[in-house]
Amino acid sequence: MQGIDNREHRNLLDVFQKYEHMLLNAVEIELGEDDKIRKEIAEITVLYNNFKTLLAELEKCTRDYESKKKYTRSILHKNIRKLTTEIQKKSNLQD
Repeated sequence: MQGIDNREHRNLLDVFQKYEHMLLNAVEIELGEDDKIRKEIAEITVLYNNFKTLLAELEKCTRDYESKKKYTRSILHKNIRKLTTEIQKKSNLQD
């Protein structure tokens, strides 16, 4: 799965902050373009936050899965050993 690069996202936000700082010093700016930029940054930020939330959930799910897998495997092997012992005992009694 391809993720979102944290550094790349921070760099984009840094560029936007630089833009905002420059905007304060500018005499004329096309407001339509500024509105587009602000809208896009807001949408990117929402998407990035959603990604981070989903990634955290995925990581938790992965940890839970690994834990459950280890536990289940342990129980299986324990019971297989018990069954193997029982089968061997029955086999020895029949001989």
